[in-house]
Amino acid sequence: MVAPSNRYDQLKSAAEGRCVDIIVALTPITDDIDSPRDDIECPLCGNGSLHPDRRDGGVNQHGCVRCHRCVDRGTGDIIDTVKTFGGYDSQGSAAKAIADHLGLSITQAAGTAPVIDIIEQVAKAKRMPADALLKFGAVEAKRGRDQKPVARVPVYDESGEIHSHFDLTPKGKGFFKRGAGNSGMFFPGRLPVAGETWLLVEGVKDASALIGLGFNAAGLPSSFMAPKYADLFRGVNVITVADLDKPGQSGAQRTGGHLAGIAASVKAARLLGEIVATKGPDVRDVIRQSGDQAVRDAIDAATDWQPRDSEIVGKDDRPEEILTLRYAWHVDRVVDHIGRLGWRTPWIPEAKHEARKLYQRGGVLVDVVTESKADATAKGGRVQIAAGTPRIRTLPQQQLALRIADACQLVIEKEKEGEVEKQAVPPPRWLIEGIHTAGDYGESVRHLSAIVTAPTIRPDGSILQTPGWDASGLLFRPSMKYQPIPEQPTQADAATAAEKLFEVVADFPFTEGADRSAWLAMTLSMIGRPCVTGHVPMFAVTANIRGAGKSLLVDAASIIAYGHAAARTAYAADDDEMRKRITSIVMEASPAVLLDNIDRPIGGASLDAVLTAERWKDRELGSSRTIDLPARAIWTATGNNLRFRSDIARRVLPIRLDSPEERPEERTDFRHADLLGWTHKHRGELVTAALVILRGYFVAGCPKQDGGQFGSFESWSDVIRGAVVWAGRPDPMATIETARADDDSAAIVAGLIDGLLEIDTASEGLTCREIIDRLNYPILDNKPDPFPTMREVVAEIATKSGRPDVSRLGYTMRKYRGRVCKGHRIDQDTGHAKRNRWSAKPVSSGGDGGHGGHSSPPPIHETCCVSHGHTHDTQHVTYRDGPESCPPCPPSPPSPHHPQADHKIPCRRCGGPTEPSPAGPINGYLNYDCQMPGCDGVVVVKIKTAQQA
Repeated sequence: MVAPSNRYDQLKSAAEGRCVDIIVALTPITDDIDSPRDDIECPLCGNGSLHPDRRDGGVNQHGCVRCHRCVDRGTGDIIDTVKTFGGYDSQGSAAKAIADHLGLSITQAAGTAPVIDIIEQVAKAKRMPADALLKFGAVEAKRGRDQKPVARVPVYDESGEIHSHFDLTPKGKGFFKRGAGNSGMFFPGRLPVAGETWLLVEGVKDASALIGLGFNAAGLPSSFMAPKYADLFRGVNVITVADLDKPGQSGAQRTGGHLAGIAASVKAARLLGEIVATKGPDVRDVIRQSGDQAVRDAIDAATDWQPRDSEIVGKDDRPEEILTLRYAWHVDRVVDHIGRLGWRTPWIPEAKHEARKLYQRGGVLVDVVTESKADATAKGGRVQIAAGTPRIRTLPQQQLALRIADACQLVIEKEKEGEVEKQAVPPPRWLIEGIHTAGDYGESVRHLSAIVTAPTIRPDGSILQTPGWDASGLLFRPSMKYQPIPEQPTQADAATAAEKLFEVVADFPFTEGADRSAWLAMTLSMIGRPCVTGHVPMFAVTANIRGAGKSLLVDAASIIAYGHAAARTAYAADDDEMRKRITSIVMEASPAVLLDNIDRPIGGASLDAVLTAERWKDRELGSSRTIDLPARAIWTATGNNLRFRSDIARRVLPIRLDSPEERPEERTDFRHADLLGWTHKHRGELVTAALVILRGYFVAGCPKQDGGQFGSFESWSDVIRGAVVWAGRPDPMATIETARADDDSAAIVAGLIDGLLEIDTASEGLTCREIIDRLNYPILDNKPDPFPTMREVVAEIATKSGRPDVSRLGYTMRKYRGRVCKGHRIDQDTGHAKRNRWSAKPVSSGGDGGHGGHSSPPPIHETCCVSHGHTHDTQHVTYRDGPESCPPCPPSPPSPHHPQADHKIPCRRCGGPTEPSPAGPINGYLNYDCQMPGCDGVVVVKIKTAQQA
């Protein structure tokens, strides 16, 4: 190797690390010189004997090469290499060429430091005219912590405004400003104008090269142009000039598809050369290898863009999301993308739009699925659903990753050897969990409250009859063709419509007209549920005998409203199991559920709660997540002689059937032998009839109907019950008394109150232990049981292993504390040692539910609380100024002025008869001594004076 000269040390220092690029640019040597090959062709002798000098850092560091045939000793440095193989006549001219390539200004004085022009340096390194790069707005800037000089080019967004920048260095492909949304188009200082011809290429470097050839050219941020930029070329004649690789050719095809119909014309130019898999030659490579005329010829020969056979827009048209460490920000942006999925996503085939759509319900992402099997089982295995039924499904977390991938393309930026590359990635776990647990998706994701398969009525009385999603939160998926609903039905129209609906139930043995009205109210509730803003009572179909048609009655109403028989689930006596079933039903947003063939008393905390709950909160089945969803299902139940327990009796509207047949299932005299088939056939007109009643009632202004309201169901009472009565039908609320009469809890309360009046003779209150002890007193021969009522009620509700149980009696007392019956209430008082003492206390207004309010105080009956068998005085009525309670009045001892002088008080210890003490009253009290042999029991009674009496 020849010792290097000291004359151009500064120049050679600037060339270090870039010598291969200089050799390739200024000599015929190819870039294979930096490869480990041993058969590189020498441009001087034409033999494969050219080799790089791999010492001292390699050829890219010093630029020395050798040829075993013609330059056996090798060149001394990069200047010598350029002079020898580049055809320069001197080292000075070679050095000048290297300086020009590097964008350096040097003097002939040895050792003078060069002045670097970064824009000229980048232009030389990237083989493009510097003046063309300047047309793209390139300016000198600093980048990174080390403030490395770069040529900064402005970047344009889809509106044609500069919004970002792109940095170029002599090495590397360049860097967009970091952050999502900062990529964009490159324009030479102005936007295209309609009627002009513009070339589209990948990147600013090829665009600058074409500008240098005299063309109008714009640079793309990648191998294809996103649809959002197409409007910038409206009316422009566009020619795409793609790189000679498969990504470039495919990108140009997609770009043409996005411009078709917007640009005046779209053509595609085919550069000279072979198309390879990746990293194929671009415009600058073709200019260097074949000259600029080869590029001009390709542009002149450009052909019209044509869509490929069966071409479908690819998924890469999805909006790009560059992931960074701004997790919450990305969650919000991706939520916005999935909210548009199926609505504004042209890359998804139209036939699949509905299946891709997502909604939110109660802060949870949901989608709509359709049962494909007959009697398919919903999640949880509890509700049987008819085939073809669309239902709301809580979106499984596993499905969310697929929806994200459909909605947008997630990429990350990686820097490698000074270049930034984008790499597509699957949805990361933090993004999936962040979206799945967001709890609120704002306006990005549409709200869905229910699916309806027939027209329905909104809360404002307007009719929803246009298929698709409605701003009210309803999704109308018609299962058949319906006639338009009249806008202004009259009351006469409503009466006629009610008669048409009653044709469905013409063969059913309703007990009274009110029961037929209750069925109509159930049907209107199902089809008009959206117009009821509050709760809907449970409809309980009860019959005197099996086979009377209870389930058929509910199925007929369900077919009218939903197009299929009622979805069924079994009633669970265990409250915890019932709660799980309710949670499953709420999660599935089932519109109505039938508890079929119940053979035990209905009721329980969970069922009571869901009937008057706006929302249902519980742990999701099979998960630790808590759900909080609207509770909008309509509950129905069937059974023979249904009985109601707990607090459910006031939440039920019975529909009573009273068949005179011994075997009603053997009847043949039906008007509609196949009732469900007939209902299916006439469903369209039956739906119209139901909505005529509701729409007419709203048109009339929802006039208030007589008969009061159904407590806890005020909205239903005002709208549904009101519409039934307004249409001339009997009031369905007349059947409520049936539920109250069959209320097991009411019977228990009545028994407890009668029993306390019977056993608590002094009205001082007894503990549960004292009550059991008194029941255990022996009953004397030929004497009646002194406590028959309390003994009977305890035997029913508070026994264990056949014996009265103190704990169970205490639980029942606490459960019904404060309940009112027969003018008394179960009262709790804390006595000695903080033990609960129970008594029956009179209430001021009868205690049977109140009078509903009066302009003046209601009459209050004077009562005297005594032992079993005493009757209250209801003959003498007085008025009080306030809600006073009748003070406890124990029976007075025999006295000349007392009307109960012959009354006997039983002994508290043995239950035997007592007689007043001969000593007479002492300070207002009288002792009653037990008359049973061996019993020293004494009953102390406070007596009334004549003035008190």
